[in-house]
Amino acid sequence: MIRLNKPTINKREFEQLLQENAKLIILDVRDVEKYQSGSLHLPGLATKNVSYLHMKEQDQALPKETAEACADATIITLCTSGNKAQKAAALLREKGYRASALEGGLTAWNADRMQSE
Repeated sequence: MIRLNKPTINKREFEQLLQENAKLIILDVRDVEKYQSGSLHLPGLATKNVSYLHMKEQDQALPKETAEACADATIITLCTSGNKAQKAAALLREKGYRASALEGGLTAWNADRMQSE
């Protein structure tokens, strides 16, 4: 079983959580334009978009609807390279959420897929 409240998880750990059917929510912390150009959407898993900048500037890190969905789930934060995702996960942990950043972000996630094609 993966420890669910560590700062980062790698792709292998994330895949293991998926196999364990852990209650997960993917939180893409990039701006709306980047999110709309492509994110990580997996069957049976909710993907939400709240930019890290928005999280940092608001009293509440997450909008009410997203906060309710994330209350009893583990949040996997995601960005292009993993840097903002790590900051966002740290902010969320400070607010009491279980959150980890996907190491290497979308770049790392997509790299393996491109190599296998």
